[in-house]
Amino acid sequence: MATSKTPTMPSRSTLPVRSGSASRLLRPIIGLLVLLIVAGASVATTWMITTRSQRQQPNSAVQINVGQAQQPGATPTTFVPPPTAPAAVPAPIFIPIEPFTVSVQSANTERMLHVALTLRVSDEQTRQRIEKYMPEVRSRILLLASSQTPESVQTPQGKVDLANAIVKAVNKPFTPIPDGQYVTDVLFTAFVVQ
Repeated sequence: MATSKTPTMPSRSTLPVRSGSASRLLRPIIGLLVLLIVAGASVATTWMITTRSQRQQPNSAVQINVGQAQQPGATPTTFVPPPTAPAAVPAPIFIPIEPFTVSVQSANTERMLHVALTLRVSDEQTRQRIEKYMPEVRSRILLLASSQTPESVQTPQGKVDLANAIVKAVNKPFTPIPDGQYVTDVLFTAFVVQ
């Protein structure tokens, strides 16, 4: 007679329960590690390529007149790039002019122009000369400003034209000095037409 054996399997309640929380945490951590490895490889490759190309650039000279017929015995001309260090830019020199008010030419009514400006000069010698001759500089600017019309100085182009005229007037030589000074720009700090 055949006997049947009952399987000896533990009941479900006694089996260990597998929790899904460990696998939920493990997947993002693995994904993050893969992402960090890919990013690190990308940075390392970029760094290696740029340092290799930087080492090759300074030693390379460019040949000029390549492919053109050269005279026998002439050496080819090579172009050597300039140094990459930036050139030192001198500090600007500004000379403030005291504000002034002048009446401008108007046919109908009396109009006033109030101007404050600063001169930009190229060198220390020009600054000293302008400060020494400041009354003459102010006179030149006042005569020039009083010859303007209100309509001409109220437009942006009129202000630019007035600034250019002031540069020309101030750059003219002063009476005992044969050479002029070099004012590079006129900067308006106040400009009112009434």
